Amino acid sequence: MRNKLFYLALFVGVLSCQKPDNVINDILESVEQGAVLRTISASGEYNFYAPSESVFNLTIEEHDVENGALMQNVEVFLSHNNGSEILHKTIQPNEFTTGPKGLPRTDFSVSLGEATNALGLSSSQYTGGDQITIRLKLNLTDGRSFSSGDVTGSLTGSYFASPYEYNQVIKCIPLQAVPGIYTFELADSYGDGWQGSHVKVTVDGTTTYYGIPSPYGSDADRNALLEPYSGTNSGGEATLTIPATAQTMSFEWVSGDYPSECSYTINYTKLDGTSEQTAISESNPSVGEKVLSICQ
Repeated sequence: MRNKLFYLALFVGVLSCQKPDNVINDILESVEQGAVLRTISASGEYNFYAPSESVFNLTIEEHDVENGALMQNVEVFLSHNNGSEILHKTIQPNEFTTGPKGLPRTDFSVSLGEATNALGLSSSQYTGGDQITIRLKLNLTDGRSFSSGDVTGSLTGSYFASPYEYNQVIKCIPLQAVPGIYTFELADSYGDGWQGSHVKVTVDGTTTYYGIPSPYGSDADRNALLEPYSGTNSGGEATLTIPATAQTMSFEWVSGDYPSECSYTINYTKLDGTSEQTAISESNPSVGEKVLSICQ
């Protein structure tokens, strides 16, 4: 019996010494064979209306078996809508500093204006919904290179977060009044109006209110605030025209009774009736100012 127990313990001991087959070891084996650009942080968004102020910021950390000594450089490529790439810049090892883990770190940023200028795009050649791709390529002193085509699932996870490629969708967030016709499509799921809820719009200091009137007499005062509306207690439309002379505008959701029953969509067209698009669409809206997307 003692011999059986001894052999059993020896067998378990041998198994416990074997390398486990898990994601961590897959990552370590990948790092031993090559190198990784670990994403420490990535932030910022691109706004069509503010190309210079719209900045993508990236902090990366280089991992290799010689703690950074194998790094030759990092090349930064740009492309528009997955088209032809251009080399935007090359980051040299002396532009990295030693991070808290003793590995090379650096900060990198590129604004929408820089990206479109580098790609040779005028403002008429890109718009909201387009994509700028920032791709990194890590070159080593032994002649090897690593980029987005070399990553595996374990390298794109929460720790290394090393996709080598970052896609920035261009948004259209107005910084001032955008002249045009705004059509409010309003709906109430219960079918008894919005009972005080409304969209509050302020243009150059003048405020108007848009909502579905309530059929209840107790809501008469709140109904009186609303702009003309065409429809039923369940849904309908209202319109707002912002003139070409307008300078500022803001849209805000104000909740009344039972706001969870409310939903709305605001569609935008230019003053000449062209360029119809959805500026915002919400159900059970949260209280506060709203960010519209309007691409001209």
